[in-house]
Amino acid sequence: MRSPAGPLALLAVVAAATFGLALWHPFSPSGSAPATAAAGNPSRGATIFAASCAGCHGADATGGVGPALRGRGLTAAAVRAVIATGKGAMPAGIVSGPDAADVAAHVASIAE
Repeated sequence: MRSPAGPLALLAVVAAATFGLALWHPFSPSGSAPATAAAGNPSRGATIFAASCAGCHGADATGGVGPALRGRGLTAAAVRAVIATGKGAMPAGIVSGPDAADVAAHVASIAE
């Protein structure tokens, strides 16, 4: 009969290495995303806005149930903050990640 010490030792080594790598974070991002990723894509944002935001803000962003966004001088950073945290009746996180950056870029481009 074989001793279970060999497989158990291998399991312990693999578990320790995995735990060590998880604490070390050797493949984590360097701290900041490239500016192009943070900026968002206004063209993609227009499509996402039409599907996720226009129901309240209007197809042309001039308002509806939600406030008008067109011509309000909003920055992409301000729009991303509202998307992330919500405001008034708007819940947080209707879009997230790159979609949120794209919608923010779109709204900033029409808010000028």
